[in-house]
Amino acid sequence: MTWTAAAFAVIMVIAAVFAVSALDRDDPEPITTEETTSAEQTSTSEASPSSSPTPLLTNTPTPSPTPTAEPTPTPTPEPSYLTSLDGYEPGSVISSDLIDTSNLGQYFTISTITEGDPVFQRISGQSFVYNNDIGLSSLRYLKMLHVNFDGNYQVGEMIVNSQVADQVINIFEELCEARYEIYSMYLIDDFWVGNGTDSDTNSIDHNNTSCFCYRAATGSSHISKHALGLAIDINPQQNPYVRINSDGSLSWSHENASAYVSDRSASTPHVITEEDYAYQLFTANGWTWGGAWSNPKDYQHFQYG
Repeated sequence: MTWTAAAFAVIMVIAAVFAVSALDRDDPEPITTEETTSAEQTSTSEASPSSSPTPLLTNTPTPSPTPTAEPTPTPTPEPSYLTSLDGYEPGSVISSDLIDTSNLGQYFTISTITEGDPVFQRISGQSFVYNNDIGLSSLRYLKMLHVNFDGNYQVGEMIVNSQVADQVINIFEELCEARYEIYSMYLIDDFWVGNGTDSDTNSIDHNNTSCFCYRAATGSSHISKHALGLAIDINPQQNPYVRINSDGSLSWSHENASAYVSDRSASTPHVITEEDYAYQLFTANGWTWGGAWSNPKDYQHFQYG
């Protein structure tokens, strides 16, 4: 063998040795599945403690119960009261639910009377005629509330002298507040039958409370206090006009008043005596009472001056 061939052979042997060495380094002996599982189990066993630790107790306060809020009360709606008698004709009965008893004054009004207005048209040529004793400007129309014999509120009206209008309306407001009962309260013109005297009789027969009527006094040629708007008759059936005859007997003109001529007991409903509230109010304001006259006795009648 020549040198060249021998050298080449050596080189090939060395190369083979390096090749085998490289294979040993790149392909280590694989680990079996059993070894892997055993290793994982060992690792897990070491990581997991044999028992869970007891948690530390803390002083957490027990929560207080939330107080129950008081329910907000539903406000009571304000009652819907009338603020006047506008639109209500005399004689109208009004439910007590509509009347503000703490403010009765709003239901008592005073108005002037002028030519051509509705009140003038009702009275002209009847209870009012042009005369030398009293002019239209001296009269006032009152519209007011009263309690009727059924205990209900009813609209009333009256014409009086301007001199006493404030007094009269205050008196009737106090009577209403006390629930003093008045059967009805219309102008005498609603009972007109042709003249003042007979119309007054008709009004009394209907137990009507009234004031103004230009006429002569009963049984006289002189004008009445009613002709000046300075006299008021209240509940005339229960409080009749009575004459005492010379023999002591009594006479009266209205049959509906018969039960009230002799029996003037204060306990009888609607009978006016000195204990009656109307008597007390009128006399306290300077009015006189016909029931105190010696003869005749005019129990219905109050007059001023």
